[in-house]
Amino acid sequence: MKLFWITTLVLYLAGCSSVALSPPSKNPRTSSRAEKQLLEQGENYFKQGKIDLALQKSQAVLNLNPANVEAMYAVATSYLAQGEYTKSLEFSKRAASYKTDHLPDIYLLMGLAYERLEDPWNALRTYRFAASQYPQNPAIQYRLGQIYVVLNKPELAADAFKVALRADPNIAAAHFQLGMLYYSHGYSTPAILSLSVALLLEPKRDPAPTIRKHISELLSHSVITGKKTDEGNFQSVDSALASQRKALLKKSAKRTGFEIVKTQYQTLFKELNKSTFKNQKKTFVLEYYVPFYNKLYQRGLNDAYVYYIFQGSKDKATDSWLKKHPGKIQQLERWVKKYNW
Repeated sequence: MKLFWITTLVLYLAGCSSVALSPPSKNPRTSSRAEKQLLEQGENYFKQGKIDLALQKSQAVLNLNPANVEAMYAVATSYLAQGEYTKSLEFSKRAASYKTDHLPDIYLLMGLAYERLEDPWNALRTYRFAASQYPQNPAIQYRLGQIYVVLNKPELAADAFKVALRADPNIAAAHFQLGMLYYSHGYSTPAILSLSVALLLEPKRDPAPTIRKHISELLSHSVITGKKTDEGNFQSVDSALASQRKALLKKSAKRTGFEIVKTQYQTLFKELNKSTFKNQKKTFVLEYYVPFYNKLYQRGLNDAYVYYIFQGSKDKATDSWLKKHPGKIQQLERWVKKYNW
């Protein structure tokens, strides 16, 4: 996606050039058996929702060992859960000054505290620094993308979500966020592809109903809407979907909304499988989503795919098909699990 306010972007990046963090310089002290026991007790209390007791255990560890990074992190996590965001930030900053394998999680916690304090710019600086240290960490890249969305920087947000997905393709939320960026900025087919994968990974959890609504809306267009081509030229797909919807609505035989959607998905699969896409300049969508859909189609899993992602849509025919074809669903799930993105 292209941003046109170049001057604004340059000034924005210049304003973010100074980071709020620096590499850690301290070495933590090894936890004793007593400290480990207290931390374990605190973790159990936290899982039970007994945050005050969890905090007491973690603070007791720091009384024994002020350089215990796990205890600092636990205290920061408890304060965050209690809504004490400034205190959470204080302890996550302390933890970030130590050399430890927990740094990615510490940076994430710090950034989240800034977000809860409604300080997106410091959250951004934190995530940018964390990404510079751990560029392939999908959780950091995802949070970076999220904060770019908050700051209305869609191109940078999309780039971060793409990095997150290349590192971990199973982050349904990243597919959803990327799909919403496509949806909001006039990329019709890329939005359908991305949002559909988000549904495939988590068809029963929120925001699944919202995703299905957006997909149905994208498929309901009777004219070509996706005219942008920097993510790939999908105008032939958009045209085929629009033309087919017109034709289906003109036919005398009545079809349910899902029947129309299902037929359009089959057209989508066939159009993506055409050789024209192989000759286009490679983009994330063309390298990542199109091969996935092509292999799915070639495996004969296209019908199962559509029924699977629309489960929970309150369509009786969908529920009936899913009950009658458990083998196809299992085949789809196994294939997706083993798919090498």
